[in-house]
Amino acid sequence: MGLIDFWHLFRRRWPIVVAAVLVCTAAGVAYARTLPTVYTASSSVYVSMATGTSVNDSYQGGLAAQQRVRTYVDLATSVTVATYVHDQLGLSESVNDLRGRITAVAPPATTIIVISVQDSTAAGARILADQVVSQFRALVARLEVTQDNAAPAARAEVIDAAQTPTQPSAPQKKRYYILGLLAGLVLGLGAALTRDRLDKRLHTSSDLEAILPVPILGIIDDGRPGAAGELRRLRTRLTEDPDRRTVLLTSLSPESEPEVAIGLARTFADTGAQVVLVDADTTGRGSSRRVPAGAGFGLAELLRNNADPTATVSDWPETGIAVLPIGGIDLNTPDLLDSDRFGEILAKLTADFDHVIVEAAPVTAAADAIALARRCDAAIGVVELGHTTVPQVRGALATFGRENKRLIGAVVFSRAPGGFRHAVRHPLTLVRR
Repeated sequence: MGLIDFWHLFRRRWPIVVAAVLVCTAAGVAYARTLPTVYTASSSVYVSMATGTSVNDSYQGGLAAQQRVRTYVDLATSVTVATYVHDQLGLSESVNDLRGRITAVAPPATTIIVISVQDSTAAGARILADQVVSQFRALVARLEVTQDNAAPAARAEVIDAAQTPTQPSAPQKKRYYILGLLAGLVLGLGAALTRDRLDKRLHTSSDLEAILPVPILGIIDDGRPGAAGELRRLRTRLTEDPDRRTVLLTSLSPESEPEVAIGLARTFADTGAQVVLVDADTTGRGSSRRVPAGAGFGLAELLRNNADPTATVSDWPETGIAVLPIGGIDLNTPDLLDSDRFGEILAKLTADFDHVIVEAAPVTAAADAIALARRCDAAIGVVELGHTTVPQVRGALATFGRENKRLIGAVVFSRAPGGFRHAVRHPLTLVRR
């Protein structure tokens, strides 16, 4: 994957990445707070040898001092020095614990030893460092005396006394914070990639195009400014055939999408044509729920009697279209949709109106669309992005019939942004609105 692919992945799955970063960073902060605070005080000691006054004596003394330094590094951290310090200060901890807090290093090709001591307090670290250096120097002086009352052959002189540290040396909290952040990014991207691979939902029109046997006739983002233009393009494609007057819309998704049928009917009406929208969705989730109150008598009642369909159609002034609501659905309504009576109703409406838009229940929810498609000039499948999976669309196509000649295309539909879930997943879209 390239950087662009990761960016697209982040845009789709950023809540997972952010959650992982927050959790791992919080874990880093919590772990850093459990670590004890440690202060470190250091002192530098210069090692020299007693030599003559000649240049050669000084050179030989310097080499001897460098050799001594290697031994003195171990001497500074020895049990003997730690015991002297322990007894001098009357510490309650063990000698081994104290020894573990003393370190000594010597820079290469020098005769300098840096002795460091750690403690839980800044003042305690300085006191311990001074005491360790003092006991170390005393031990060196005793070991380097070759004759009674004579000067020692080597000396250890303090060149930089220990200072009270102003900042703790450990824990390095920023390091844990950064490690938590990086771990969160890695784990978050990994989890997002895994989630993306396992997610079978359709997110783009390209995803849908790859599995459709028919072309995509329109991409409608409900509530967005471009939706009207897409509906006009859909209308133009449908009117390429003047004999295509009755159009069936059915959802290839699990849920009905009445917004598409209403929008298509309205865009036909905008041209001055007489349009009737027939709600034949037996799930009860069609456009009838949006029809003005008072239109209770509808298609279901017409199927059960011989009433005039034109008298049952009501105007929807806000949209400029006429509607035939579903009415009172009963157990026989789906069967009657496949009867000659529905053919008579559709023929009457076709004679009275320029365009008839019929909306049926989702293909996977009822068999109505298969029967209705035989009586309409064309059928269009509607797929909602973001909620519909690839297996659901393939199952709907298999049920409807991939080779069904009435199915001339599909419409990609996206609902208008809204709700807490969308605000969390797509916060920028709310700002752009």
